[in-house]
Amino acid sequence: MDNANNQLELLKTRITYNEKVFGNYNVYETVLNRLLEDSKFVALSLRFPYQDYSSMELPAKYKNWQLRCCEELYKNIGTQGIKSYSENGLSWTRDSAYITHELSSEIEPMAGYIVA
Repeated sequence: MDNANNQLELLKTRITYNEKVFGNYNVYETVLNRLLEDSKFVALSLRFPYQDYSSMELPAKYKNWQLRCCEELYKNIGTQGIKSYSENGLSWTRDSAYITHELSSEIEPMAGYIVA
């Protein structure tokens, strides 16, 4: 089994199929694959903030992190990054990152420089 399929199978144990939520199994797998892709690029953007990481693969040591990131991203679907919300005063706080600070701080950025 290749690495992408292995990650998908592991993610299926964390985010289980629910027909009421996903409608059909193809939608479920599409959502999980998009979560894996999004979490990969979140990790790479944190790891390589000054490099073009578009063609890079996620280092193996971050595979568990990727699954936990997928769970957080999945839980935040539909919240649009809202961190807190108050009804009567109509006050809300938006977070630009869709994952917690604790999770994002587990990835150490590579030293680099900005390319002009």
